[in-house]
Amino acid sequence: MTDVVCPYCFTRDRSSRLLFRCLAQGSRVRGAAPCGAEYDEVWAAFANHGGSRHTAMRGPLFAPARRIGRPPRLREECPNCGVATPVRVCRTCHSDLPNDYGDQPTRIIALVGPKTAGKSTAMTVLLHELRGAAGRPFRATLTPMGAATQSRFKELEDDLYDGLRLPAPTQSAAMSFNDPLIFRLSLERDGLARRGSRATTLVFFDAAGENLASAEAMDRYTAYLAAADGIILMVDPLQLRSVRDSLADLGRRLPDLEAPPDQIAADLAAQLRGHRRRDRHGLVSTPLAVALTKSDELLGQLHPGSPIARAARHDGGELDEADRIAVHEEVRALLAQWDGGALHAQLSADFRTFSLFALSALGAPPPDDAPADAPGQGPQPLRVADPLLWLLGRHGVLKVRRPKSGAQEAQ
Repeated sequence: MTDVVCPYCFTRDRSSRLLFRCLAQGSRVRGAAPCGAEYDEVWAAFANHGGSRHTAMRGPLFAPARRIGRPPRLREECPNCGVATPVRVCRTCHSDLPNDYGDQPTRIIALVGPKTAGKSTAMTVLLHELRGAAGRPFRATLTPMGAATQSRFKELEDDLYDGLRLPAPTQSAAMSFNDPLIFRLSLERDGLARRGSRATTLVFFDAAGENLASAEAMDRYTAYLAAADGIILMVDPLQLRSVRDSLADLGRRLPDLEAPPDQIAADLAAQLRGHRRRDRHGLVSTPLAVALTKSDELLGQLHPGSPIARAARHDGGELDEADRIAVHEEVRALLAQWDGGALHAQLSADFRTFSLFALSALGAPPPDDAPADAPGQGPQPLRVADPLLWLLGRHGVLKVRRPKSGAQEAQ
C-alpha cells in the first residue's frame, strides 16, 4: 500500500485509509436521500477558522469500502446519496486533498528564512522559471494541483510579473494559516520504449524564520520540517554586518536586523533533532540547501569570472555537479570574509549534508522610492532554481553529471 503525507498537517497515512467527502450538491441516485453540508469542527479547528459557521459547512465524510489486496479507488460512492466523489480527505485534519494527490511520489520542500530574505518572491520566481527556462533542459512540466494552489499561484504570478508588486512578507504561524503550494513535476522519459513521463508531487511551504523560536507556532512548523525531504534555508546577505557596512557606504537602504543566519540554522537543527531527523553522530539527516539571496547586491564584491555571476547550464538534462561545487566554494569563501565563517561552522556542526548557493530572484534591488515594487524591467532571475534542483538530484528525481576526477565534492 502507498503511504501519503498530508500536505497540510504532515501526518502520514495509508492511501487506502483516506476518507472521502461527499460533494453534497443536492443530487442523488434514485431511491436515496440527497446529502446536505455539515459543520466540520475538526477542519475548522485545524485551520484556525475564524469566519462564520456557515463557511465551515462542508460535505459529510465517509470511509471507503475495504478493498483487500486491491488498490484504493480514486472515486467512491457516498453511502447515503449514492453520488460518486473524487474528494479524498486527511483523517487527521480533514483537509481536502487534490484529486490525484498521492498517486505519485511526493517530495516536501521547506523554505525557511527571515522575512527580509525574500522567500515568497524567490518561491514565485522559482516556480515561474521551472515552468519555463529552468525546466526546459530537463523537459519538465510543472502543473499546479488543486484549485487553491492554482488560484494562489496565479495571484502571486500576476502581481509580480504583470503588476510588478512584490509578495507580502511571510507571516508567522501565530498570525496566519499559510497553506502550501502543491505542484506536479512531470519529466519526459528517455528512449522510444519509455514514452510518457514520470511525475513527482512537490509541496512547498513558506515558513518565517522566527517561527523556529516561537512556542505558539512550533507544533505545525516542526511537523512540517520533520516531514520535509529537503530544506532551503534562505539567507539575506544584508543581515551580515560586513555586507551592510559596504552597502551603507553606497547609500543603499537596508532592512532591519533580524536573527543572525547561524542562529536560525542552529534553531532549525534543534527542531529537526527533536523529531529524530538525525544520524548516529547527532547530525541532522535532512539535506539542506543554504541560499544567499539578493546576489545582485554582491556583484561588486565578486572576482572576475565568479560562478555566482553566471547562469547555470545543465546540458543534456543533467545537473552540473562541478558547477555546484564551484558556487559552494565561492559562497564559503565570501562567508569567511563576512562573518568569519560562523554560518559555515554552524552548518558543519549540525548538518550531515548541505550545500551553499547564491541566487537573485529579481536581478536588481527594488526601487528606493517603492521598496514594495519589483524593478521596472520585471524579474530577471539568476540561479534561482539551483537549490531546489540540487535537492531533487539528491533524491534521484533529476540526473546528475558528476565532476571529472580530481574535483572534490563539497558537503
